Amino acid sequence: MKAANLTAPLAENPHARRVHTWNANENRWMLAINDALGFAPIGLEGLGQKKV
Repeated sequence: MKAANLTAPLAENPHARRVHTWNANENRWMLAINDALGFAPIGLEGLGQKKV
C-alpha cells in the first residue's frame, strides 16, 4: 500500500527528489517496509516528559 501511495505524488511532480516519512523506533514492521522501499534515516527525534 505504501509503495502504491508513492506513485501519485511522484506522478504529479516528476521532478521531486525526496519523499519524507517518519515512524517510531518501536515500529519495526514499518521501518522494515521503509527500508525495503529504499528509504534511509536522515535524523532522529526524541520526546521527553517530566512531571512538575
